Amino acid sequence: MDSEGKKFGRGPRELTGAVDLINHYKLWAHHDFFCKRSLPLSISDTHYLHSVVGDTEIRKGEGMELDQLRQTTSYTRETKARIQPFDMDILKQAFLLKETTPIDLPS
Repeated sequence: MDSEGKKFGRGPRELTGAVDLINHYKLWAHHDFFCKRSLPLSISDTHYLHSVVGDTEIRKGEGMELDQLRQTTSYTRETKARIQPFDMDILKQAFLLKETTPIDLPS
């Protein structure tokens, strides 16, 4: 057997999806710091921001769909994609910043 055959497979192992990368690279402290913190109440209690990273409770139901911002409420399955405008009053209400004056968005 040649020397190349003996060295095959002895190099660094390729990392795949089966390897726990947090343990492999010893990243527990960073993972806990960035991913395990709970959200402040001001963020987690908003009615339009429910899928924020770090939010452990997944809330589903009425009022969580992007389709509600559309002006037409009927949903039809069409083969061609259509671009529909958002309802500007609903957008103003959803994204109103308390620190600034209201912005008049063109219709």
